[in-house]
Amino acid sequence: MFTAMKHSCIAISAAVVAISSAPAIAGTAVEETGVIVCVSDKWDEKEIAKDHKKVDYAGRCVKVPDDASATKTTEACAGTYEYMPDGSWKASGTCTATQKPGDTLSATWEEGSTLAANPYKITGGTGKFKGAAGGGTYKYDQLTDTLFGGRYSGKIELP
Repeated sequence: MFTAMKHSCIAISAAVVAISSAPAIAGTAVEETGVIVCVSDKWDEKEIAKDHKKVDYAGRCVKVPDDASATKTTEACAGTYEYMPDGSWKASGTCTATQKPGDTLSATWEEGSTLAANPYKITGGTGKFKGAAGGGTYKYDQLTDTLFGGRYSGKIELP
């Protein structure tokens, strides 16, 4: 049961940070959508009670914006999943997304068995994304045991 859950939820959480592929312009909000493909690097399960597990997760992603002229982004994410004896689950974590020449965005994410789409919140950044805010939603599907793909949609607010 937990292996199947692992694959469905890792697919959702592999990455969530939305970095704008458009040039950063102070005082603007940039809408973005695109495809994301992720790989799971770590899935460390520990049973803390009968049918109750906690998992340490880490993964990497590539985000491809719908706008073909926009910049692609890489991401590194980490978090914790908790699987309850009743079959429900919840998760949370952080991601750091990087664009060349090294500008980054940081975000927090949440997931759960009761959510149709998973929310993320931009919590700051560096370079052209310093002081950024915003957020959006994401959703993924499992392609293989460690490879996942889906879509993201959000807004980056630049100070």
